[in-house]
Amino acid sequence: MDMNSYFASVEQQANPFFRNKPLGVCAYLSPNGCIIASSVEAKKVGVKTGCRVYQAVKLCPQVILVENDPNKYRSVTQKLFGIMKSYSDSFEPYSIDEAFLDLTGWCRDFKQAEYLAEKIRGRVKAEIGSWLRCSIGLSFTKFLAKFASDTAGVDSTLMLPDQASLEPVFRGRQLTDLWGVNRRFKKHLNALGIRTIADLRVFPVQNLFSALGKPGYWLYCHVNGLEIDHLRSLEELKSKSIGHSYCLPRWTVDKKYLSAVLFKLASKVGVRLRERKQLAYGVYVHWSYIGQGGLSKSFKLKKPVYTTDDIFRPAQQVLSRAELSHKVTMLAIGVFNLCPMFKQPELFFRPDLNLSEAMDQINGRYGSQMIYRGLLWKTENLAKDRIGFRKIDF
Repeated sequence: MDMNSYFASVEQQANPFFRNKPLGVCAYLSPNGCIIASSVEAKKVGVKTGCRVYQAVKLCPQVILVENDPNKYRSVTQKLFGIMKSYSDSFEPYSIDEAFLDLTGWCRDFKQAEYLAEKIRGRVKAEIGSWLRCSIGLSFTKFLAKFASDTAGVDSTLMLPDQASLEPVFRGRQLTDLWGVNRRFKKHLNALGIRTIADLRVFPVQNLFSALGKPGYWLYCHVNGLEIDHLRSLEELKSKSIGHSYCLPRWTVDKKYLSAVLFKLASKVGVRLRERKQLAYGVYVHWSYIGQGGLSKSFKLKKPVYTTDDIFRPAQQVLSRAELSHKVTMLAIGVFNLCPMFKQPELFFRPDLNLSEAMDQINGRYGSQMIYRGLLWKTENLAKDRIGFRKIDF
């Protein structure tokens, strides 16, 4: 199941005055802010995901622009996924607005599965909101179910029950319509003489494997209806790194301002690291300059980091020593080489470890930013909470 124009639809559901009007949900409302979701009406006038705020206003002066509200979307997602999980014990959240169900053993045949899909859609509208729409794909492999949902159209269901149903639905589709095939991968396929999905289905699999390795073999299996995948648990879905980035509304070389933003990003990374009960043996920092270029630096550490200060310190050292050749437009910081938190105490007592956990507990109970470090003073409008489509931390 894949929700249609998700963030925009949630906003239209919450505010009836937004319905049937072009609406764009923005990461930030500054002119260079990015549209992260567009309503059906906005897409019709060219305001699409990735468009900048100033471009959206130029394309459609009547467009309604709202800043994203992550807590609202997380709340709706939990209700959506709660409905889905009531029909199978095998469930995988693929993103904030998309998930898989394995109905093996829960449905006798595809006809019953199609009935179940319509029942899920009906419950979404009745229990969450009539303005929410979704595309549902049904098939005998995970890949084909995803392709069917991408192809179904707004608020529709597409069923691919057998091999005979594949050729008609693949006909006329581009290689980039396949899940996992981007423009670069398409060029590799074209170099092998593969121009269409039909070409890919009959191409010798050993040649694909020789030229493209495992991705070539996997793609061959996917388009020929051979299941080589499985639904992954939440533990398997945990990312191997944790990071946050921020596109600056004010492009600048002011290191004091940049340090404040960087510390706030580091604090958000630290909270997520501790929520997952993990330690990190690596830290990275990156920033981009106006136009092009930037700087990236990563550190492999001998001792794991756990607190915001420990995450921030190596990144701050890079920033303080750097000569900023142009105005900075984006900052990012993160941790990698993650491992489970071990219980062995430090040789010397470190009060900051207990302080970080205590602050997390207070903020978790009474609300984000209820208590915070002095360096975060007057940064409430910097690097606000936001949500990504491919993250599962909700």
